[in-house]
Parts: sequence; structure tokens; C-alpha cells
Amino acid sequence: MKCRCFALIFFALSFISCTSEPIGPSSSSGPVPGDYFLNQNYPNPFTDTTWIPYGVPSGSGYVELTIYDKYNNPVQTFARNYNFLPGTYTAVWDGRDSQYKNVPPGFYIVELYGAQPHIFISRITIIRIK
Repeated sequence: MKCRCFALIFFALSFISCTSEPIGPSSSSGPVPGDYFLNQNYPNPFTDTTWIPYGVPSGSGYVELTIYDKYNNPVQTFARNYNFLPGTYTAVWDGRDSQYKNVPPGFYIVELYGAQPHIFISRITIIRIK
């Protein structure tokens, strides 16, 4: 299996991502943006579900959208090695990891990696109410 890796250092945290099989949405939900974007999730902080808006411009190609915990571990991947159609998308995260287990309260990092390359990072906070 071939793997493309990259690293980014941001606020004294390093993020490493590695891709393999494609994962991605079935269709766009909005207009075609002029450039990549990653908007702040809403609501933030959240308890159960949050929406993460992002955009892919024309002729962009492959995009990765991954959530990492504060220790750099990938928690959930919404897009990986996927050839996107241009448009505006929204990832919906229910606060679970890739094994469908609830993640603990705290902050998480959302990373959007575009093909040209463009890298955008946003912070998400989860609050668990008992």
C-alpha cells in the first residue's frame, strides 16, 4: 500500500497524516468557492453534534479532512484520497472516533489539506454533560 505523508507544526503541536483508500462525500451542498476554505464548526463548543463547513474550488482534485486529538492521534477522517467535485461541503461530527466510541471532553483539531497544497486548521471543543 502506497502512502502519502505530510507534517505540519502549529502552536507547538505537530500533525502527521497518511492516506490510503478513498473516503468522501457523495455530493456538494453549495456553490463552488474561489479557493479552499475551512470555516469554524458550529456549534462550538458542542455536546453531541457539530457541523464543519469547507469548500473545494474548481480543478482542485484530492482533499483530506481529518480530526486529531491533542496528542496528534487521528480521531475521525471525513475525506481521504478522494477526488472532490468543486463545491461547498459540510462534515457532520457526532463526537465519536473511527471505532464509533465517544471521545472524551476536550479540544480537537480539524485539518483540511487541499491538493495544491493548501492547509487549514481549526479548533473544536467538546463538552460532555453528565
